Amino acid sequence: MQYLYADITINPFSEDASDCLSAFLGEVGFDTFEPTEEGVKAYILKENFDEVRFKGVIDNFFLPVSISYKIEELENKDYNERWEKEHFDPILEREFGIRLDPRMAFGSGSHETTYQLVSLLMSMDFRGQHVLDMGCGTGVLGIAMAKGGAEHVTAIDIDDMSVENAKLNFLLNISDWVVKPDVNVIKGDASDIEGKYNTIVANIFKSVLINDMAEYVAHLEENGTMILSGFYTSDVSDIIEAASNHGLTLLKQLSKNDWAVLVFRLS
Repeated sequence: MQYLYADITINPFSEDASDCLSAFLGEVGFDTFEPTEEGVKAYILKENFDEVRFKGVIDNFFLPVSISYKIEELENKDYNERWEKEHFDPILEREFGIRLDPRMAFGSGSHETTYQLVSLLMSMDFRGQHVLDMGCGTGVLGIAMAKGGAEHVTAIDIDDMSVENAKLNFLLNISDWVVKPDVNVIKGDASDIEGKYNTIVANIFKSVLINDMAEYVAHLEENGTMILSGFYTSDVSDIIEAASNHGLTLLKQLSKNDWAVLVFRLS
């Protein structure tokens, strides 16, 4: 399995421009982002790369900046080793006791959305619940809910590597528990959700959340909780509107460095 990366230069550079561009690239298949002093390196599975869609994001970027790039091929193994040596900070293990082998899956804890969500989930009681971690990445959000007492955890992601990594991370965390939750990690998207859940957590891009909202709600128990993140505070009103149209009531809103978390209830 091979990855490509786009080494992107933004002029004039700003973190806001880099974050916005990364978010848009995430919507066309890029799954890992490495900030640089002049822009960002964006990584994507070679088989998922669509040059037309990529150029569409670059050519239609809304901020008044100049963007240049070069596309390089990178062996998966080389990137895993470099990521683990240079970029992984085990912040979630230090603060919450969650052990991770992140590989290339999103959810190491360094990003604002992941850290906010784990902090929130670790303060909640999931005893006896059936929960869903949608777009699971490393599986960290499902692990946090398991630590909170969830009886059954389903974790779903469209990426093969994320699925395998999430399985490994669940084993790292629950293998020595006396009472273990029932864990099911599967490859798929919203159309592959089955059954009903007391809590659904989705840390995914705005467009995916809005597109799949009806599917999430269809699998949420009455009075169930839905927790959404992966979008900017500027997108909050759009997410709330989509959620309200499907019978969800906003309970709580959190934010950190312009990244938002919304908590809803189905009534």
